[in-house]
Amino acid sequence: YRLLIYMRPLQSNRDRLFFSGVEFDDILALYDFDRQLRLICLDAVERIEVAMRAAIINTLAIDPVAGPHFYLDSAHFINTQAHASFMRAATDPTTCKHQAVEHYLDTYDSPPYPPIWVILEATTFGPLSYLYASLLLPYRKAIAKAFGFDEKILVTWFRSINLLRNVCAHHSRLWNKNNLVNAPGVAKSLRAEFPDHTDRGRVAARAVPLVALLAVIDPESDWKQRFKSVLLSAPAAMAKAGLDMSVMGFRPGWDIRRFWI
Repeated sequence: YRLLIYMRPLQSNRDRLFFSGVEFDDILALYDFDRQLRLICLDAVERIEVAMRAAIINTLAIDPVAGPHFYLDSAHFINTQAHASFMRAATDPTTCKHQAVEHYLDTYDSPPYPPIWVILEATTFGPLSYLYASLLLPYRKAIAKAFGFDEKILVTWFRSINLLRNVCAHHSRLWNKNNLVNAPGVAKSLRAEFPDHTDRGRVAARAVPLVALLAVIDPESDWKQRFKSVLLSAPAAMAKAGLDMSVMGFRPGWDIRRFWI
């Protein structure tokens, strides 16, 4: 059953017969290609998660109004519902069992919960992206300076990256998926790099924020080149089925554009 979703694109929609020349090894090759694509995306997500955590901590923990325990006060959030939602994640049993959190709770009585750097070390990308979107506008703008993009764009990008992270972490199909839920917003400076709106949920669209953010976080990173290598290793099975890179949202010549070089 696991291979079924990799067989379908290699079959005719009309009679479910495989296209000419397709062999079982082609199905396995497509499966492995998707696996490599998920792994390389997770590598980028991990780096962005670390940078995002650091930006929030470095901006707010030293802020005279916010401070190390700002997340305990709903006044720093856009509304009480947003604050309550983050607090559920921050006080979740899984979070509290994290070694650093557990040490704080066993050692200190006040404040009742650890400083933000301890909490964020124990939370995943989901609560992290939600926290950013839930903060007051001045805080979001201050944190956004670390990435060089508008806070409104970053809110959509972090949500998009969280969805991508979940797809990859749960070993779901990625290569030809077009899920418009939490599609990334289009930064004006990168408008030409995004596919059309109808393809905004494909790999190409979700990869643009990864490349753009990593260029700021780690200008010496070779992630973009490694990502391209994975894409350009797309199996011959795709051509046998009449598929090209557009199924992932990439336009002809995408790999020689300055953004991707």
